[in-house]
Amino acid sequence: MLRVINLEEIQNLLLRVPDIVALCEKGDFGVVAAVKKWLIQMEMTLKNNKLSVSANVAACRGLLISAEQGNIPSGINFKGRITRRKVREATASRCISETVKIVSDRIQKDAERVEEAERIIRQLVSIAKAKGLIVDVPQGNNFSDALKYIWKSMSTDQVLTQGAVSVEGLVGPHDALILLDRTITADKQKS
Repeated sequence: MLRVINLEEIQNLLLRVPDIVALCEKGDFGVVAAVKKWLIQMEMTLKNNKLSVSANVAACRGLLISAEQGNIPSGINFKGRITRRKVREATASRCISETVKIVSDRIQKDAERVEEAERIIRQLVSIAKAKGLIVDVPQGNNFSDALKYIWKSMSTDQVLTQGAVSVEGLVGPHDALILLDRTITADKQKS
């Protein structure tokens, strides 16, 4: 089970793909280096989170290294004359595609779990505000304590207990506080 911060780190790496594809579209000579750098970052992030799909990403990187050394990976076809650049760029594109699929498949359930917790938290915050459990949240040094106090109030409230337990079951107590903070902050910015 990925924590919210770790999930978002992986999602942020996936969000870099459009920029890399844009480099490829422009015919930028640095696209292969950009893909390699991205693969290394993704591999390290996955490895640091103890996700075995880091091995799949490493294998993709190995495929790209092999293409840089002049080997043509199986399953890649070319129109016209085959050049080293075409081989490297086609392999880089394939590596991006495979990595995005592998990683997206791996984190999908974690993302759904966090989205469900966010949905429940938004409902809990709305009810807690209506009940007067959330008043003006102080800014400054004791904001963390204020969040803990609000969460405890919500967790012990007869109406909100079940939702709070569900959120903690989905993301754990620490991530529940993170999601609570974000929800309260977003609500304050709307008003």
